[in-house]
Amino acid sequence: MHNGHMADGTRQIGLGLTRVEGRDKVTGRARYAADTVFDDLVYAVVVQSQIAHGTVTADSLRDSSARAAAAPGVLHVLTPLNCPVLQRLPTDLTFDLPLERRPPLSDLTVQHVGQHMALVVADSPENATYAASLFELDYERRPPQLSAEEVLTSPQPPDEKDGEIRHGSYLPDHFVKLDEEKLQDRRGAPTEPECSARVDAMYTTALNAHYPIELSATIAQWHGAELTIHDATRWLTGERAVLAAYLDLPESAVRVVSPLVGGAFGSKSFLWMHVVLCAVAAREIGRPVKLVMTRNQMFSSTGHRPRTRQRVRLVAQDDGALASIEHHTVTETSTVAHFCEPAGLSSRFLYQSPRLVVSHRVARINSPTPCFMRGPGEAPGLFALESAVDELAVELGVDPVALRIRNHASLDQASGKPWSGKHLLECYDIGAQRFGWDKRPLAPRSLSAGGIQVGWGMATATYPGRRMPAACSVTTAADGSVRFASATHEIGTGVRTAMGQIAADASGLSLSQLTFESGDSLFPDAPYSGASQTTATVGSAVFEAASQWAKRLVALVSADEQTPFYGSNRDEIAITGGEVVSRNHRGTLADVIAHGGQRYLDELSFTVSVDGGDQRDTVSQSFGAHFCEVEVDEEIGRAAVTRWVAVMDCGRVINPALARSQVMGGITFGVGMALLEQVPYDAHTAKLIGEYYVPTHADRPDFDITFIDEPDYALDPIGVRGIGEIGACGVAAAVANAIFHATGRRIRDLPITIEQLLTPDIATQES
Repeated sequence: MHNGHMADGTRQIGLGLTRVEGRDKVTGRARYAADTVFDDLVYAVVVQSQIAHGTVTADSLRDSSARAAAAPGVLHVLTPLNCPVLQRLPTDLTFDLPLERRPPLSDLTVQHVGQHMALVVADSPENATYAASLFELDYERRPPQLSAEEVLTSPQPPDEKDGEIRHGSYLPDHFVKLDEEKLQDRRGAPTEPECSARVDAMYTTALNAHYPIELSATIAQWHGAELTIHDATRWLTGERAVLAAYLDLPESAVRVVSPLVGGAFGSKSFLWMHVVLCAVAAREIGRPVKLVMTRNQMFSSTGHRPRTRQRVRLVAQDDGALASIEHHTVTETSTVAHFCEPAGLSSRFLYQSPRLVVSHRVARINSPTPCFMRGPGEAPGLFALESAVDELAVELGVDPVALRIRNHASLDQASGKPWSGKHLLECYDIGAQRFGWDKRPLAPRSLSAGGIQVGWGMATATYPGRRMPAACSVTTAADGSVRFASATHEIGTGVRTAMGQIAADASGLSLSQLTFESGDSLFPDAPYSGASQTTATVGSAVFEAASQWAKRLVALVSADEQTPFYGSNRDEIAITGGEVVSRNHRGTLADVIAHGGQRYLDELSFTVSVDGGDQRDTVSQSFGAHFCEVEVDEEIGRAAVTRWVAVMDCGRVINPALARSQVMGGITFGVGMALLEQVPYDAHTAKLIGEYYVPTHADRPDFDITFIDEPDYALDPIGVRGIGEIGACGVAAAVANAIFHATGRRIRDLPITIEQLLTPDIATQES
């Protein structure tokens, strides 16, 4: 499955090449959204609410706005009292995506702490910040509902503003636009079978923040009726559509530019309200407006992973064969947007079971809108499922790996289709060997060193192989250089590098002759950079564009009487290392194009579009196995992850260096979820308190990462599946399972805290 014009000696796929933008990043030359320079630039700061639910008084808004407007350097103050009317988004953008139904500054109600109440624009960031601090808002408070439990046990008020603001709870049907990923599902017998081995446990996960290094930043500039937005986003075309809808503009009048994204993990997948307000302010004052969110503001303004409460019930026969799986999730969203953390999706197919019941209930609370976060659904869901499977192994007295192998699913039970490629059993085998799993004693508290308890745990990883439609343009220059471009994003994963490798192999060009550009909505359309789909999605478009480019060039030279290749069989002409080669002739690309002139340049500059692939007959899913070692010092309640082995089945590996980095990053992400991360807030006021802890280099285990590297051509022509998210999936469970093995304590609530790990006598003294 590789291009016929490519010689093995020039193959780039499979090489661990360094990132094309790497040197710029480490030397400070890399340009992000906030680095864009404009003449006449002014600065905006958001004013946020300090209560969770109620109505702001119009008088306090007027008084505060007047004080701010009189402050030095202030150019404009935008509030609900003077904000131009913004349009309500169409239903197809809000009913199953976390885009807010209610436009910003469209009424006086407050739905959560941190809601945008005003925007102050001044001639400097300092003046804008000072003016915003002059706001003193009064509220008519209403009792907030701050948890799913409150919503599910209290009478609910009616919806407001024709459904823009909604209350109560609901049962969503499917995950985002993926109708086949059912959030309410069942198969098999209506009642649970009677078996002697069972686990019935409740697991909870905390509210997590994405916490990317790059703050969310936006610069809005108008050219007449046309808007250009420089934003930290990973969905250029989606943001263009949403901005056009809010502002009642044709999409052709909106351009979105995002040269590089400094981390996102889901937080920059969708347009947030500050971007709209920045555009409105720029139009009102006729100057470009820059807005950079503060770190604290991002906790309430750019999404988060919502809390989950998950009940898992496993029933197994004496030989370990699962007879029933139930996985019931309660999670939370805001009152102004839909989002469901799809924690039970993996339970539908991961293990063979004749009976399955999966449900999800979403409670609307007075909280900011949640959104995707690395491994949405899989990360919290596999914590519950894989912890429960570990508990079942203990109940049965069998090895956790052996139990998983016993219940291996040879096809996708949710659809009845075969997998396009599945090598999970090899992942278990290789991982166990590399870790030394055969030396693990079954009994907990069996391993220790120097008074420190040592535990070994493992878990299965899985994440869908996804692909969507995309397009790519090719532009050939007179010097023989070729530019490939698509409206995708470089979010720090090495997309430009991987796309260059794909283009080089499919075209026969050398890497020095081509570039891949992204980050501009003027380029051909591509979907959001999420769901671990960019390499399969945009890579398919790049592969098709590069393949067509090579075919077109061969057709040109073989039909051109003025070239030495005229009359040659096309199969005898190859493009290798950027040269055109036949049995008797060789020519540089620059010479060939110079000879062909504008006719060649026109024919070799075009755009291709590809669909989402034919996935009717098989299901593409990535799998993996995590094995980890933890050390627990029960005297101080400290858990340290010291060693990690991961084996991943993610299709073909384009760049092993980038892939390994992605998996290491995902594991580190999961370790943070397991041991550190929760947004601290006051349970009564919903205001932020304390600090948000994330893993550092000191928390990094020794990594051993392996890939099966077996292509999956059923998903795409290059045989890849995504790698960005599977590394985080199953990690929290592996850590919790290792802690059980070290201490004998089954911890079902994340994050695992010091208090949960202290020896019983010390914990009693502390309490």
